[in-house]
Amino acid sequence: MRGSGEAGREGSLRHNRRFQLLCAGQGLSMLGTGASGIALPLLVLRLTHSPLWTGAVEAAWTGALALACLPAGPLVDRLDRRTVLLTCETGRALTSAALAAVVLTGRATPALLLAAGVLLGFLTAPFNAAGLASVRQVVPEHKLSTALAVNQVRGQLAYLLGPLIGGLLFQASPSAPFWLDAASFVVSAACVLALGPALYTPAGQHDGWWRSFTTGLRFLWRERLLRQLTLLASAQNFVLDGVYLAVVVSCARQGAPGLSVGALTATSAVGATAGVLLAPRVGERVPPARVLLVTEVVCALLVGAMALADGAAPRALLLAGCALAVSVSGSVLTVARLLRTPERLQGRANSVIGLLFMATPPLGSALAGALLDSWPDAAVFLFFGALLGLLALALPRGGAFAAGAGDAKPVGDGAEAVCGSGR
Repeated sequence: MRGSGEAGREGSLRHNRRFQLLCAGQGLSMLGTGASGIALPLLVLRLTHSPLWTGAVEAAWTGALALACLPAGPLVDRLDRRTVLLTCETGRALTSAALAAVVLTGRATPALLLAAGVLLGFLTAPFNAAGLASVRQVVPEHKLSTALAVNQVRGQLAYLLGPLIGGLLFQASPSAPFWLDAASFVVSAACVLALGPALYTPAGQHDGWWRSFTTGLRFLWRERLLRQLTLLASAQNFVLDGVYLAVVVSCARQGAPGLSVGALTATSAVGATAGVLLAPRVGERVPPARVLLVTEVVCALLVGAMALADGAAPRALLLAGCALAVSVSGSVLTVARLLRTPERLQGRANSVIGLLFMATPPLGSALAGALLDSWPDAAVFLFFGALLGLLALALPRGGAFAAGAGDAKPVGDGAEAVCGSGR
């Protein structure tokens, strides 16, 4: 592994300067994204008074990220990853600053928000891919699992604080969360500059671009269990993104202030953090098929219960419970992917998985916006809860996990899809 000797000389992760720079830069970047992420639907709703437009803009932001996932893997395997990180952060800082200026001057339109979201999505996917790959180069193998756990907790804390800060800033000025986002990208770029030497040097011949894109897809298609788990997780993302937007819009329509909506969203990060910490213990004691079934049923019941909840606080608690369950079940997919994917295919397979994970949330947001335009809020939550119940019926049985578990060499590339999360 490149860079592991250097990381080993630096001792613990606390004293590993390059890892701390990566961790700090990415954490601040995610904090700004969390702040702007809660401000976006509130801003679109204020401009248009239309849940349909709100869902469309959300879909454009996440859809661009999904489309950029597939080329992101081959890209970061061909170029110096430090250069990729720096280029993406510079582009995101400029785009967010321009967006903030447009909002400040009162010239924001849904079309401009759509365009900004598309550009930010295309810049975010390679940044996430390069950041995850770079951790392997600056951390020794025996510290890798700890480093990835630190990254996960860091991300959840950023998404816990980001919506709170974003909701508060939006109450003061709708442009403020986007200024914060731009500033977070500037600081993140400075952390990347301070990393020093190149993080990756391309070597040897590479497959053509088209073959690079399709290799991971062909591998995923051959791996039946991995394919099934990925498609089910993608369908779950579709439903839960719709649920998230429905919670935000329903609370905003009831007159909840921006800070309250931000606090509501932040509770999902609390639940997800608890799930990250709980997942290893659950995985040691409960078979993976049962973990998937129980968490899916729990999510279905919690989303259905949102139809009976009145106000932001009860729905916040139910949303946190969903996030906890999804974090635990996500560990099953991670372990299956690591055990069944050869190391030489990690980047390309993760690109395809990331694409499938991110392709469906925009559709969920768009559907939720359309339903909220014509259905009562309670009916929307019952509809999405029923969809989660149907997904529980399609889950693989226990024997599917036992078959072929040792066919591929285990690798430790991380606990997230290569495209990660966030806009």
